[in-house]
Amino acid sequence: MTDIRADSYNKYENYPLISYNCVKYMMDNNELIWKLLKYNDKDAYKNDSAHPNLTAKEKGDLVNNGDLDPDYSRFRIFFDFGMDQSINEKISILRITPIELVPINYVYGRIFMGFEIYTHYSISALSNYQSRLQVLSQQIIEVFNGAEIGYLGRLHFDSRASTRCKMVTSMAGNIPYRGNMVVMSNWIG
Repeated sequence: MTDIRADSYNKYENYPLISYNCVKYMMDNNELIWKLLKYNDKDAYKNDSAHPNLTAKEKGDLVNNGDLDPDYSRFRIFFDFGMDQSINEKISILRITPIELVPINYVYGRIFMGFEIYTHYSISALSNYQSRLQVLSQQIIEVFNGAEIGYLGRLHFDSRASTRCKMVTSMAGNIPYRGNMVVMSNWIG
């Protein structure tokens, strides 16, 4: 007799694609994040000729594709966590990755996505009296809260859905960087 549940076990085959799909979604749904990552001056948020929206190619060039380029600082988006290289350039970095997967049963589980943002302290202040780090953190919430992401479903920034959803100051950054982490969740199955 065949066990009809044997094929029902979740293998999480698409787990490795989730971070990429978040970046892909962000490419089409938020310009400000990309501008704050690319332009390092105090007017990076402005819509002017010195700070045009990025093309798809320019956005793609900011995403680390596994290239072992010695100029590691040319990348702004990574699919893992932590400051694993010593970078002294005055830039901002965004790291997107699942930080926890909790199997509830053999069919589905709860996934927690981490969005870790680092900004060099010397470029943190924007000319509109806002912090680049805080604006980036808020924009992550704005673009992803309630967003339908491929293989991930609808992300939530809602403590009623999970008390692990939050934004916290991250102490993981190396001086001279400051960081925040935004945690969102969803059921996955």
